[in-house]
This record gives sequence, structure tokens and C-alpha cells, in this order.
Amino acid sequence: MISTIKALLPQALVAQHLRRLGPPYALLTFDDGPHPEVTPQVLDRLDKFDARAIFFVIGRRIKRAPHLISEIVSRGHGVGNHTYLHRRSDVNGRPSLSRFYLDAKRCQVALERHGINRAQVFRPPGGRLTPVTLLVPRLLGMQCVTWSLDVGDWAFRRNEDVQHGADRLLRSITSGDIVLLHDDNPSLLDLLDIVLPELKRKGWDLASGVDQLTTNRS
Repeated sequence: MISTIKALLPQALVAQHLRRLGPPYALLTFDDGPHPEVTPQVLDRLDKFDARAIFFVIGRRIKRAPHLISEIVSRGHGVGNHTYLHRRSDVNGRPSLSRFYLDAKRCQVALERHGINRAQVFRPPGGRLTPVTLLVPRLLGMQCVTWSLDVGDWAFRRNEDVQHGADRLLRSITSGDIVLLHDDNPSLLDLLDIVLPELKRKGWDLASGVDQLTTNRS
């Protein structure tokens, strides 16, 4: 029922899927970074396969690897706001407008200190859509972006988890998908080592989706 309601929300309010144009293409997105060890290795893998992504950054985690914000941008990727604290209560409860606004604004300020003039895209913690989590990004001049494909990579701990996740991604992906991944789990690297070469072999465009969400937005 919840997924059906989300699917009915207009694209102008929340982007959950890219427009289906041209050859098969998808957008990879990475939440919960930056991670000082994992994120640089994600960037190297994306470079190798001509892929561009959006990294939805948790503001309080910038200080553990501040140089990575400019590194992400210099390699042609987008940076999005994923709130500053990423409170568990915002995932499981109903955040107040004032508190959620200040938390998202705090992340914007942190990103601005590291060269992001204004993040154009926003992802609420857990992808939770409520009147508050939909209104706040609009007040801050951002588009809310969720996803259409999630393989649960944040929970991967074993090789079998990775293989099952990779198989599911390759089996389920459709043109225009926004794929949810997390660059704070080292197991993600093994997943990318499986799916990136296979998607490249099959002719998938993993680069142009970034511009659809981040170019020429007011």
C-alpha cells in the first residue's frame, strides 16, 4: 500500500525514477558517506566503468573525510543532502518541521563549507516520505529523491549476501531506475566488482542520469 502511494506522488515533488529516454540507463546513488576508506574505492570503480553517481552525504560524517567532497565533484559526480544527523527517529517516527528543517539546513551549510554552493537534491533518512520530509527540501531549494531499486546492501556481511544482492540487481534493474546503495559498508565494493562490468558489457549508460536531476535546476 505504501509503495503504491509513493508511486502516485508527482515527479516534481519527489523523484523516484528517471525519465525513460534512449538506451538503457540507470543512476547509482550512494547514501551515508563519506567513508574515508570505502568512498575513494567506490570512486575508482566508477571511473573504471565510466559511471557517474550521486552521493547523498550525512553532514556530521564530512569531518572524518572532508577532502572527499571536492574529490567526488572533481570526478564528475553529484553531491546530495542526507541531513546532518540522520536521526533514527526521523526514519521511524514523524519529525517536527522545525527540527527537520534545521537539520537539513545544517547539512547544507556543512556542504557549502566544502565547495558545494547549494546541494540540489535531498534524500530523507530511510527514504521516509512525510509532509515534513517533502516540504523541507522544497523550502531549501532542493528536489527530494528516493529510489526505485534497493538490494539491501547496507546489511551485507558475507560473500553470499553480496552475490545474492548482485544477482538481484542484475535481474531486476530496468531502464530509468534510481539504485540505492551505501558507501559506508566495505561489502559494497565486492558488489560493484560484480555488477559494474556486467552492466557495462550489456551496454548500460551509468553516466547521464546525474544530469537529469542536477542540471539547470533553480
